[in-house]
Amino acid sequence: MKQAATLLAALALAGCVSSGTQVTEEQAGQFQKGITTEQEVIAKLGTPNATTRQSDGSAVIVYTYVRARPNAVDFVPIVGLLAGGATAQANTVTFTFDSSGVLKSYSATASNSEVHTGIAN
Repeated sequence: MKQAATLLAALALAGCVSSGTQVTEEQAGQFQKGITTEQEVIAKLGTPNATTRQSDGSAVIVYTYVRARPNAVDFVPIVGLLAGGATAQANTVTFTFDSSGVLKSYSATASNSEVHTGIAN
């Protein structure tokens, strides 16, 4: 029984993967438009995943987080090969700053997707 529980725990942990910097809407909402600077955002959230500098001196920084989990059927011998897949969630938070480095706006986007990898899909 103990071996079965250990195997089940190992399979559950082995299947998840994530990447990027997770920023919640609550975290994004703590910054004030017209007051917060780009350096203050970076100091609180860490290095952004992407930065764009515009020709007018303004900047856009982006924090992206992706998490994927295989479907349970992936761990069933033969069935996983036929009907496997994964579920992924992505969150992107974008901050826009004026040429003085002061926050103009921010937006948050969440998306979900299903990936079908099985032969029967």
